[in-house]
Amino acid sequence: MRRIQVEAVIRAPAETVWQVITDLDRYPEWNGFTPRVTLRTCDLRTGAEFDLDCQITDRKLLTGEHEVVLRLDEQRRALCMGTSRARGRPGIVSERWQTCEVLDAGATRFVNWEEFRGPLSPLVQLLYARKLERAFRRYCVDLQGRCQRLLRLERAAIGPDVPDGSGA
Repeated sequence: MRRIQVEAVIRAPAETVWQVITDLDRYPEWNGFTPRVTLRTCDLRTGAEFDLDCQITDRKLLTGEHEVVLRLDEQRRALCMGTSRARGRPGIVSERWQTCEVLDAGATRFVNWEEFRGPLSPLVQLLYARKLERAFRRYCVDLQGRCQRLLRLERAAIGPDVPDGSGA
């Protein structure tokens, strides 16, 4: 199965990007691709089940999708979500990874990819691969915007830069 993958350089520290992508409660505030997420447990952890809606195109909203956190590695800043094994769709299994790699103090390489397996995967690939790739690109733009807004708010809360006395 071909991987659907989108990468972007996000002009924000990796920790900021990680905080944004793991704060599912705030997705409706910025995430046009996933306008609704309902975590079925109290916290985000491996094994946590959640329901979501995905805006595949401007006109196509998939509602009531059921997924599970397959892996959450905070040290490596890697999150894997996929089809709920208990409540997902028969005939298709998905895995979607999101990773944040430090490029420098103010930049992060963000990678978002998904693969499908199962008897229906060729059909899903045919119908949704290009649409998902475009949606993932929009997600990266939305993520960049959210991170930039958070950094601006953080700088405003700290106040103006204090001179270091060097005269520079």
